[in-house]
Amino acid sequence: MKDETTLRFPARDLKPYAEYVRSKELVLGDLYFRVHFLDSDMLVPELVPLVFIGRNLTPGDDARGSSVLYFQHFESHSAGIRYEPVGGDAEAGAGDATVEHDAESPSFECSEETEFSGVLEFEKALDVLLDCSLRRSGSSRS
Repeated sequence: MKDETTLRFPARDLKPYAEYVRSKELVLGDLYFRVHFLDSDMLVPELVPLVFIGRNLTPGDDARGSSVLYFQHFESHSAGIRYEPVGGDAEAGAGDATVEHDAESPSFECSEETEFSGVLEFEKALDVLLDCSLRRSGSSRS
């Protein structure tokens, strides 16, 4: 007899690599995930939720020859903290744009834009974690 409180997770094929979102497909305000491994054996994962907040938010970003992608950590984004240039008007050349600091410290990540963004949609991040789970349990790929 099947226990009614047990959920069955559907089987899925896992690729031997992460399927990152293409940079051109990022959607402003959407939630993405970065999976880091804290050890060289890739057995200790860290899942970081990030909100895509835009490209080239700091004056001079576009002068680099490629765009810069900006992500905000979910915790500070959900607390209502937003990126704003100091001085209020970055176009007027008011110096370097930085973050206005409220009571809580916001957390941002930025990286040079390449074909792939380095972030994953939730289901693809889950695939990376499932692959880690198989490695941790000693299961091998068939």
